[in-house]
Amino acid sequence: MYKYVRSSLYDNREFFDLYIGSLSSRYDDFLENHILDSEIFSITADERRIGYFGVYKDKTLTQFVLSPSDLRHAQPVFREVLETYRIENALVPTCDELFLSLCLDRHKKVSLQAYLFEDGRKRVRPPEYGRELLRQATPGDMPAIIAICGDFLDRYEERIKNGQLYVMRKDGEFLGLGVIVDNVIIPNCKGTGMFINAKYRGKGVGRSILLHLKAICNEKGISPVPGCTYQSDDSRRALESAGYVTKTRLLNIEFDLAEV
Repeated sequence: MYKYVRSSLYDNREFFDLYIGSLSSRYDDFLENHILDSEIFSITADERRIGYFGVYKDKTLTQFVLSPSDLRHAQPVFREVLETYRIENALVPTCDELFLSLCLDRHKKVSLQAYLFEDGRKRVRPPEYGRELLRQATPGDMPAIIAICGDFLDRYEERIKNGQLYVMRKDGEFLGLGVIVDNVIIPNCKGTGMFINAKYRGKGVGRSILLHLKAICNEKGISPVPGCTYQSDDSRRALESAGYVTKTRLLNIEFDLAEV
């Protein structure tokens, strides 16, 4: 009854647009990158296209989208997709109600992967470190970035060239790194983040960078969408101190293939 044909997000743009409109909040570039790097399959029922799903590296489900008029097919199709493609786990934002519900129907284990934040639009105290200390990174910053930030990010050289990285220095000392990354899937927002030199943690550097990145985004009419791992209490506190709030989580939901 159901067929699955390899396709693309563009081929499924009708369902993709419905999906974007159904989300209760936004998510950051981490999940976006997994979705964009996924193999996309169209779902057909009786030769009629009804939705699509995405699989990352042959084992991780990153999207499952159906037309609202075809939700009666959701559970049988989802079960068949898990069985046919031997899906081990799913990356699920809690703002995606259908995907989350279907994964919970079949879950073996739920792990809390990340907090996803948005601007709380509340007044906070000024940054401890002024914006004049933050500037876009140049190739000359590469040695310090690599030495202090390590593998926090990949492709540093490319990111500098694309204007994604910002460095904060005071009296020549490298205090921290800021990043602003375009979101592709969700319009009018950018992923933001920071990494702080260990010597300067707990001194307001992180929240200062976050506040300045927020201001840069707002000046361009773009909403910042930062996130942090569920275990990173320091990052969460810095984000909250910078006026961000979280109502969305990214979950890693595992399935038991023997019971699917």
